[in-house]
Amino acid sequence: MNMLKIAYIDIGELGWSLYLSAHLRWLKENTAYSLAIVTSSNRRCLYQDLVDLILDIPHDFYEKFTEEPCCFGLYPLRREELREYFQKMLPFGYVIPGRFNFGCEYNFLQNKVIYKPYEYSKKLEGKKKILILPRYRKHAIMSYANVPKSFYITLIKVLCDEFSDYEIKTRGLNPGSYNILNDEIRKSNYLSGVREDASLQDTIDECQLAKVALGSQSSLPKIALLQGVPTFIIGHERDRHARRENWMNTKVEYYEVAKDSYANFDFKDCLSKIMNFTREYA
Repeated sequence: MNMLKIAYIDIGELGWSLYLSAHLRWLKENTAYSLAIVTSSNRRCLYQDLVDLILDIPHDFYEKFTEEPCCFGLYPLRREELREYFQKMLPFGYVIPGRFNFGCEYNFLQNKVIYKPYEYSKKLEGKKKILILPRYRKHAIMSYANVPKSFYITLIKVLCDEFSDYEIKTRGLNPGSYNILNDEIRKSNYLSGVREDASLQDTIDECQLAKVALGSQSSLPKIALLQGVPTFIIGHERDRHARRENWMNTKVEYYEVAKDSYANFDFKDCLSKIMNFTREYA
């Protein structure tokens, strides 16, 4: 009997890559399938040792498909075109499962997921860190959840002053996160880590030294929780982000805002709660 060869495609939002890698870990441990993933070079670290084959997204993909990453695919969704495009590039015998439809449906996962912290690529030593994860999305369907940049600037300055022996560092991709420059903070213990070529593996590695992570609900706070870093999250889906998708049951505090209020919630109250949380765990 020929071995079943399955390929998944990772072109969507980073948070949904966490679901996909957990599913592939389950498949690896519970089936004899030959597994492949098509993903970006920056996300390869999520799939190391989970699949038999990691393939790069072809360069012309970004010319043919310019839509916004959304869930497992793109918005607006061109489902059949995506399936046809990627099926043609796969090695002989590999097929994209029919239940994987590049959208926001994840019933195919069912309970077939195993979540674990991602592997560190190297051992880090040095200053203790407080990680700031300043999500910023430009597209209209995603921008509602942007906390103002001015809030993060105020937060970073307060943290730098109170935790002077810590490195206060932003992490994230630009675009996708606010690039808060050192000149905007002017504190010796602040470091901007938001760049266009920011490494996801480096972000994961820095969780070794992070005592606390802070940000609005998005993929990087979920990764921080997965790596065991106590995390403070601002958002509108408390049960999902603080309980159901806090897979390692890491310490978390959740500051709940209305879906349409990310730009105008009680900044002073939130800042006070963040500082209390940071004092407790840092």
